[in-house]
Amino acid sequence: MIDVRNAFIMDSMMQDVTRYGTAASAGKLGRRDLAGKTGTTNDFMDAWFCGYQPGLVGIAWVGFDQPRSLGKNQTGGRVALPIWIEYMAKALKGAPEMARVAPAGIVALTTEPDPAAPGEAKAVPEFFYREFVPKEEPSPERPAIGAPAGAT
Repeated sequence: MIDVRNAFIMDSMMQDVTRYGTAASAGKLGRRDLAGKTGTTNDFMDAWFCGYQPGLVGIAWVGFDQPRSLGKNQTGGRVALPIWIEYMAKALKGAPEMARVAPAGIVALTTEPDPAAPGEAKAVPEFFYREFVPKEEPSPERPAIGAPAGAT
């Protein structure tokens, strides 16, 4: 059995895939409780999206019975994810969103926005085991984590 904190952090990472990553187009479903992972094999032979929300898992796979390429740039996010989105739109219709609650021992910290991120960069929470919160050297531009604004 894995630590519930590990499961929570991994789930958070999979949610980020559907919010900011290769499956961000899942946002068209208008739900914040989705998570998953895209996948593509070498030479675009197979593509898939494995996604879920706390009450339902769905997997879309695209490929041929006799292996051959799907074509250039035919990735999981491009060819399998739309199938998954269409299915989940019907399967989750009317289903309430199911928020996750961080277990004891998890700390949420807001990170600095990534200036290299496309579009408008925004700060997002990142989760850590309480005993492994990153330590930073405080500076006038960046106070110590947990310090009040303006403190160094």
